Amino acid sequence: MDENLIRKYWLDFARRYCNQNFNEDNLPLVVELFLDMKIKAYRENPNVKSESLSDMSITYFDKELSAEEANLLGQVRKLKVAK
Repeated sequence: MDENLIRKYWLDFARRYCNQNFNEDNLPLVVELFLDMKIKAYRENPNVKSESLSDMSITYFDKELSAEEANLLGQVRKLKVAK
């Protein structure tokens, strides 16, 4: 999969998660950091969260967002008001 498509997917995810229509040409820094983290994770291995070489331990992602990623997006997230 192309990294540009991955970026578009996660930008769409961030827009839905934050309830904001971010301008792609002027993204908040925290959204840029989030996108960079997701692309870096995909480059390394899309399913692995962390690895240890001593006794070979691998942890796989069980959620779409890590706590660090949720914290980043939480800074620009707007709550939906139910009417």
